[in-house]
Amino acid sequence: MSSGITLSAATRQNLLVAQDTANLLATTQNRLSTGKKVNSALDNPTSFFTSQGLDSRSSDLSNLLDSISNGVQVIQAANTGLTSLQK
Repeated sequence: MSSGITLSAATRQNLLVAQDTANLLATTQNRLSTGKKVNSALDNPTSFFTSQGLDSRSSDLSNLLDSISNGVQVIQAANTGLTSLQK
C-alpha cells in the first residue's frame, strides 16, 4: 500500500514555479528591508567582499576624521591659552 501522492507533470511544474516565485519574493523583501542589493556572499561574492572592504575602509576613515577633529580642538585650546598669556 503506497501512501505517496501522485502529481501530474503540469501540477508538479506549477508547484515548482510557485516555489521559485516565493523564493524571488523573499529575496526582494530582504533587499527592500536592508536596502542592499547584495546581502551575503551567496548573492554575489565579488560585490559582497568589495562592499565589506569598503565598509571597513569607511569605518577607518571615520575614526581618522574623529582623531583629526580631536587634534584640531587640542590645537585651538593651546592657541587660546598662548593668546591669553601674551595679553
